[in-house]
Amino acid sequence: MTEYTDKVAAVKLQRELDEYAKGVSYIHANGGVIETKFNNGDIQYQYTRGPKEGQVEWHRENLTNLSLLDKMERALADRKYKYSK
Repeated sequence: MTEYTDKVAAVKLQRELDEYAKGVSYIHANGGVIETKFNNGDIQYQYTRGPKEGQVEWHRENLTNLSLLDKMERALADRKYKYSK
């Protein structure tokens, strides 16, 4: 059974990475535009006023799995440090 341990760990890490990527990094609202940035670098712009009212635009970042993994590890390390005190 132990021959699949590394494959199981890789799938688990990929699932954690996918879940992290969907998380919200920040939300900023200004001048009728709500900007939502996700952990994978994508930014969603929702227009609530003006000529584009009701429209949604996306800026896609397309980060590699390696750079996204690096971001996730840094964020988790910061969280562990912050809450371990």
